[in-house]
Amino acid sequence: MPPRKKPLSSSTTSAKKSNLKVQPQPSKFGIQHFFERHTQNSQNPKIALVSAPQQNPKPAARASSTVAPAQSVPEIQNPAQIDTSNAVLASGSHEIRSNLLSSSNNSMSQNTPPENLRAVGVVGEEENMEDEASPEISKSKSFKRFKFSPGMLIKQSQDDGGDEVTWRISPVNERLQAVSKRMPEIIRVLADSSRLKSLTINQCSQNKTSPVKAGKVEKWLPSKTLNTSERSLVSLNKVGVKRVNPDQDMDSNGNVSDMTISGRASRQSPFRTPPSLSYCHDKLTNGVACNEGSDQPGFRQHKKALLELLDQVEDVISVEDSVSNNVEESPFHVKDRKGDDMHVKLHRKSSYCNFLVLEVSDCGLADSSDAHKVLRLLDEQCGEEHAVYLQDEWFYSVIAPGDTVNVIGEFDDKGQCHVDHHHNFIIVHPDVLVAGTRVAASFSCPRRTVLDERLKGNEHSSAALSGTILHQVFQAALVEETPTINFLEEHTRFVLQKNIENLYACGVNEKGMYKTLIEAVPRILKWVNLFKNTQNSEVPSVDFGSDNGIKKVKLSEVIDIEEMAWAPKYGLKGMIDASVRVKVESNKNESHEMVMPLEFKSGKIPNGQSSMEHTAQVTLYTLLMSDRYQKHIDTGLLCYLQSDQTQGVAVRRSDLVGIIMRRNELANDILKASRTQVLPPMLKSQSMCRGCRHLNVCTIYHKAHGGSSGSSGLGDLFDSNTHHLTNAHAAFLRLWDWLIDLEAKEMQLVKNEIWRSHNLKSDYAAGCLSFVVLDWKLPYSKSEKDNRFVYHFLRNGLPSLSERTSKGDFLNATSSPTKEVDCALRCGDFVILSSESSHLPVASGIITDISHSHVSVSFSKLLRLPGSSSSSEASHLLQEIWRVDKDEFMTSFSVMRLNLVQLFLQSAQAAHVRKMIVDLEAPRFDKGRILSQDPAISYVLSQRNLNVDQRQAILKILAAKDYALILGMPGTGKTSTMVHAVKALLIRGASILLTSYTNSAVDNLLVKLKAQNIDFLRIGRHEAVREEVRGHCFSEMNIQSVEDIKLRLDQVKVVAVTCLGITSPLLANKRFDVCIMDEAGQTTLPVSLGPLMFASKFVLVGDHYQLPPLVKSTEARENGMGVSLFCRLSEAHPQAISALQSQYRMCQGIMELSNALIYGDRLRCGSPEIANAKLNFSSSKSRSSWIQEVLNPTKPVIFINTDALPAFEAKDHKIVNNPMEAHIIVQVVEELVNSGIKEEDIGVITPYNSQAEIIRLSINHTSVEIHTIDKYQGRDKDCILVSFVRSTENPRNCSSSLLGDWHRINVALTRAKKKLIMVGSCKTLSKVLLMKLLIEKVDQQSGILNVSKKDINFKGDLRRCSQAR
Repeated sequence: MPPRKKPLSSSTTSAKKSNLKVQPQPSKFGIQHFFERHTQNSQNPKIALVSAPQQNPKPAARASSTVAPAQSVPEIQNPAQIDTSNAVLASGSHEIRSNLLSSSNNSMSQNTPPENLRAVGVVGEEENMEDEASPEISKSKSFKRFKFSPGMLIKQSQDDGGDEVTWRISPVNERLQAVSKRMPEIIRVLADSSRLKSLTINQCSQNKTSPVKAGKVEKWLPSKTLNTSERSLVSLNKVGVKRVNPDQDMDSNGNVSDMTISGRASRQSPFRTPPSLSYCHDKLTNGVACNEGSDQPGFRQHKKALLELLDQVEDVISVEDSVSNNVEESPFHVKDRKGDDMHVKLHRKSSYCNFLVLEVSDCGLADSSDAHKVLRLLDEQCGEEHAVYLQDEWFYSVIAPGDTVNVIGEFDDKGQCHVDHHHNFIIVHPDVLVAGTRVAASFSCPRRTVLDERLKGNEHSSAALSGTILHQVFQAALVEETPTINFLEEHTRFVLQKNIENLYACGVNEKGMYKTLIEAVPRILKWVNLFKNTQNSEVPSVDFGSDNGIKKVKLSEVIDIEEMAWAPKYGLKGMIDASVRVKVESNKNESHEMVMPLEFKSGKIPNGQSSMEHTAQVTLYTLLMSDRYQKHIDTGLLCYLQSDQTQGVAVRRSDLVGIIMRRNELANDILKASRTQVLPPMLKSQSMCRGCRHLNVCTIYHKAHGGSSGSSGLGDLFDSNTHHLTNAHAAFLRLWDWLIDLEAKEMQLVKNEIWRSHNLKSDYAAGCLSFVVLDWKLPYSKSEKDNRFVYHFLRNGLPSLSERTSKGDFLNATSSPTKEVDCALRCGDFVILSSESSHLPVASGIITDISHSHVSVSFSKLLRLPGSSSSSEASHLLQEIWRVDKDEFMTSFSVMRLNLVQLFLQSAQAAHVRKMIVDLEAPRFDKGRILSQDPAISYVLSQRNLNVDQRQAILKILAAKDYALILGMPGTGKTSTMVHAVKALLIRGASILLTSYTNSAVDNLLVKLKAQNIDFLRIGRHEAVREEVRGHCFSEMNIQSVEDIKLRLDQVKVVAVTCLGITSPLLANKRFDVCIMDEAGQTTLPVSLGPLMFASKFVLVGDHYQLPPLVKSTEARENGMGVSLFCRLSEAHPQAISALQSQYRMCQGIMELSNALIYGDRLRCGSPEIANAKLNFSSSKSRSSWIQEVLNPTKPVIFINTDALPAFEAKDHKIVNNPMEAHIIVQVVEELVNSGIKEEDIGVITPYNSQAEIIRLSINHTSVEIHTIDKYQGRDKDCILVSFVRSTENPRNCSSSLLGDWHRINVALTRAKKKLIMVGSCKTLSKVLLMKLLIEKVDQQSGILNVSKKDINFKGDLRRCSQAR
């Protein structure tokens, strides 16, 4: 058994730093909970159970919190004990601080269903250097896990009376911020960390005369509460606008519109949210901060210790008191699009700045006219504090300390802003970008909308497809100068052909669909001629409502179609059907031009709810366009094709308030679901729920969280969908749903950077390319095949693509692309293109080609910068600096959640897979076949090129009734084994689904199948598919009809697709006899589930002794997400495993290392030639003695010990490298090449990215592959050099989870065929148990080579740490 990785522990370090004595059982609530999380031993994850609320019948009521039953929480190892004290945990929403803020504990009554439970994992500290791992491991860890010293962050307020403690910002924070540039790095980290403060919601509404609670608000607000008229004057005079009538509406920024087309604010709006029960959501009921926790003995001791430590810190930094706390403006030079220098200053825009909520106070009775909520906010950019008053409808906003908000409106000179029915807006969780269509649809059922957001459905509807195609035809008519019937009919056929795969999935043929679509073409042409080409006809009139009347409207310009818009200011995103410039004439013959959205609906004008949703959608699009075009847009057009009617939508302030509040509620619901896995309540309407597309998964989730037929409101309908679920099934679903959300949260931290501000620290990040420009000689080319536009980008300052050779290298060797930094972007990746200067996302596309120097991205239309004119568009695009970010959050997690919940559906296939994976039933094998009667077995036995292990593995596959596991150890020929297994299964007439997590693994297998003349179909985007097999993609075939697809799918027996590609419409109606999954040991369980649902039995091929699944979230990894399905099943049923043990890669000496450390001597060489393989040197020139020893062909394994050298690691923050080791690696590579070893036969491996980078920058041989361990999985070279990097003067303080990870060390040791050369410090590495065993084994082979200063002549010319970045 391989050595087990020891759990990380940070208790000792944290305790020493804080000098605090930790009580044995501190409270789980309040500040003690945070203190415990960051100072106590965290070897094992701790789970705190907290509850979510039910809606209360009285908005003003406040219920005390109770702890819910434990049985409905995911069954996770080592759960923490539950403290049943009545207390409230405040919820923190800002992701960067989310691991330091506690999770929300929303109050509920004791009869609350267990569905409202949540599990919060508490994890410990990681070692500092682990963040330096390859991007795939820890791309976003820098956002997490600060070293926590509570006294640096918190102080106690000295309110009179009562025991209530309000946690606020420590004044130390301001000093630390002011002097951070002159203090050690750790102080700066602590200062940044100290943004975690207020953890209670103060309640001052129960007793208006309470001096304590009233004083608490007045204590930090600079002035008294203003009445309505005073607030109007303060907020408007600030920006020089005269006071207006309260009935007038304001624009989207909260200011009075110059062109008021809205109705009176008092007019009833369909979107207006009344101060009623329906809006009084969960967090509102948490207004009372429980004081019982402060009476616990442990709490007082913690409090005393915190204050003592605070005093110590204040003494340390008291000398800095004279430093100003004001944030200075930072001038710098930038160039405008014309290239001229401009002197600009960085400053905060008052209308768009995210604030951290420090404190929330409810004042006044909830149903009274003077009720208002006071928010104490922190501007994290400049450190200033502000106050926001929420009145009228806004009083019912669900906001808690720790949340992030954006205030749209002006603050007065006292730092106050008032948000009420007439003035300003507040956006809650602006980082959660919600689609406008989602917000509009959520009015009828929020639960359905959240499920839409969390699950990627694979349902296919002919009605929906018809609407999509008509949208494209309508848009084509808009952009065509003079559209005709013939043009639109031809374009309809073209669009149908593009959607041929979706037609197949819907079960309709192109002829029937064309007949349906062609009936709408005359109406489309009529509308375009009426509204756009109106030279010889009367201008059409559009009704914009009773307040604005009928206006004549003519389209003067179609600015864009299907415009992707992202607006973090409003927390919105969306795709606008058409952005148009319109000439509007009123009844007074006054005309003016306006920009507005045009929304197209292919059906009739609906009534009731649907009509309201459409209007809300257009209203939200006006906000998106206002932000995108930086101008006030408050009208839109809504076209109903089948009704031949067009409505005008005039945005009213009252409508905006209701819609934005609904958006805020939805963002809170989405965030709550991602953190607690608790969905909004069920609708409890049998008439509506019966026809819902989410009925099955909705009821399954409800039952998994403790719901019943009674609480669902669906009665027998609920039972019929969920009666098959057991308690074990519910626990499995809850656990993995939680783990998926933990991982998704980690990825969201990275994606949020796209919407906030770009990272200026490095040109390269793991999933992005920054500071790229368009190739000025060839900006773009059009692909006639798919009618897409491919834009070509270069690193700023590099030559044009046209100056490169046919191989893609530059003619000028000094600009060799191999000198550039590694990047994780690959062909076929979905990406978002944004502007570096404005941080504005412009378009989404797909990478078609990428190297270290250039990237080509395919877009569905020509690029356009918002607001630029057509005449200057081209020059503006060429002058812009661009950034390309991977949109990795796009679908993967929604597919994973769908895979998981589909496992629990009531179907025969789901039941079978569920028994194998959840219930862990033993797999069955057929042992009764007569060999002579099975041609497949006869074929296997006749293949002489198969060894005994491979033959047994294939027979195991043939005998399996449920599943088989193939353990493919390094170099054992698992790919060749799979090829023969496929041939044997085809002899039986079986249909086969081949899959793997990566495109490269799928294509590697297909290349070998193609060599065996086995026909197959490859499903996937052709950009991501290997060129040798692209001819087997549908996109490369001459597919003209749905019938052609059916014939091809019926003809082919082998279909290949990635695990996440199973949502392809081509698989909608397809089932297979066998699913074979490669790289199963590296694939997470939720990803593995998807392909298995398509086959009667499955085969998992992998090696769980090599790299485990890639999981970025430490908490998710520690709680089981790093355990692959392959590992789960192999441990449960070892009899299902057939091991491949004869390896054909490593020579005897190299193999013995992995055998001794990992495989327990099960590996063996496949032949004497493999065992005795050696490097062949063509040159034997004189070398130094130590080089001669390193290259000794009789020693396959060499460890160069650097203990006698000044070869210590260099650290810079969390970056670590070793210039001396890099120098040795470079020198050995040079000698290998000079001795006749080909560059392409040499590889360099190191655990750390920065070490790989400085080696790459120093080696002149471009064909030598230099990567981290993770990137070398599945690869091999004749000669491998490994740099372990870690070397310290005091090895006792050295620890490395990377070097202690036996999975990764196993990969590093098994990549070499004939020669393995390792470089490192024996003294330091021996402190890591696994490395000590490795060194001892190498020493047994006499492979340790001690080098000294006499051997190594190093002048320190390699770049170090920060220089290498």
